[in-house]
Amino acid sequence: MMSDTSTGDGAKESIPGKEFKKLGYSLFIAISKDKQECLCSYVPRQQGSMMTRDDLNGYLAAAGVKGVFNESVLNTFAVNAAAGQAQRNVVVATGIPPVNGIDGWLSYTVQPSVAAQSDGDDTAAIDLHQVQTFINVMPGDEIAHITSPTPGSAGKSVTGETIPPLPGKPLALKIGKNITVEDNGERLVASAAGRVCVASGEISVEEEYVVSGDVNFRVGSIVFNGIVEVRGDVLDDFSINATKGLRVTGNIGNCSIQSGGDISLCGMDGQGKGSIVCGGSIKAQFIHDCIVECAGDIIVEVELHNCIVRTLGRIIVNKGAIAGGSYTALGGIEAKKIGSMASVRTKLTVGVDYHDAEELERLMEELALNHKQSGEAGTLQEIEELRQKRAALTDRIMEIRSKVDERANPKVNVKGTLYDNSLLVVGMQNEEVKDPHDGPLSATENTIDSGLRYLSLTSLDVKAGDIEKAFILEYQKR
Repeated sequence: MMSDTSTGDGAKESIPGKEFKKLGYSLFIAISKDKQECLCSYVPRQQGSMMTRDDLNGYLAAAGVKGVFNESVLNTFAVNAAAGQAQRNVVVATGIPPVNGIDGWLSYTVQPSVAAQSDGDDTAAIDLHQVQTFINVMPGDEIAHITSPTPGSAGKSVTGETIPPLPGKPLALKIGKNITVEDNGERLVASAAGRVCVASGEISVEEEYVVSGDVNFRVGSIVFNGIVEVRGDVLDDFSINATKGLRVTGNIGNCSIQSGGDISLCGMDGQGKGSIVCGGSIKAQFIHDCIVECAGDIIVEVELHNCIVRTLGRIIVNKGAIAGGSYTALGGIEAKKIGSMASVRTKLTVGVDYHDAEELERLMEELALNHKQSGEAGTLQEIEELRQKRAALTDRIMEIRSKVDERANPKVNVKGTLYDNSLLVVGMQNEEVKDPHDGPLSATENTIDSGLRYLSLTSLDVKAGDIEKAFILEYQKR
């Protein structure tokens, strides 16, 4: 016999089951298609006795129903049956549904380099320049865990049969370059610096990030453990931090640029606020109104204008001028022109580590203040304390000045013109240029008569110290 149940669209679905007929009634026990429900229907007759609870229990047992009975519903069903009421498709017992397994999944242990803005905080200041969410890693960083799929748990039908679950599927993920797999395939570890990328079912660590156009609001500021290449411009107020190197085909505006490796760019107009921090060397066509700190050489093709530049290498401007600003280079400076016809103030310091130069400037200021305070001291104790401090300052100044650095080359090369109002700090000598000097020439320290020597131009590969030794030997022969 079949029982009819209504579906959501008004149609009827037939459910197979078993019918029990007595003189006073008929009972139909049906099992749902998924075997998770037992449904009872009761039809009373005009003659004969009505069904009791014990009768109902016996019929359920005869139908093989062993599910979880709803005693309250059974009692109500039996009471209504005894009262001669018809009942249709009452769920009196349920099974235990299977719990399907969970598919394998990837859980990241590293965090994006730029935290996402909170959507829930209306008072939070949103920086529209920060739109990138790179997952940056270094060698040895744990990237993620792969969790294996779970088998799930079996269920039971209302007739006591075991219903197997559907097991979870393994994670379909290909391991790409610069990632090692540890702990029996469950732990992913970076083997190179870069960003974590997942594309076409493959996870990898990419060591280079290429921006096909400008760095703007669409791209956002960049923080990347690797090499960044920008095939366009970097617009004002965007920053780039690339640990291994940076290449910019176009120009850079008022931005903060930083890299642990080499930097190459067309040009940069920092508008007095832009900055470059470079752990390698810099190559550019021009740099204007910037603060630059560099560990290697700075090679500019056309012009350095109105910048503050400090480098542990050399500063070389091939075709144009260094005009306006302050420039400190441990390995020497070379340009076609120094200063300008408009006598713009230009300061060049060569042959000194800029860290030492900054400390020397601070120490000299402290020493000058110490002398002033000594003249105003009112007690012997104050005078003695100031004397001890002055001695410590003097010792530190002498220690810095006596340092020897093989990279040092206190030398300024001018291939064209050295203009007036240029201040040259060469080794221990300072000289204000009051009249233009025509090149080509090299300016070095004169340790015999003090001041500077203006000599025929020699390459920066020729050390000023070697030139001075020759002069000293010649002087001693006299």
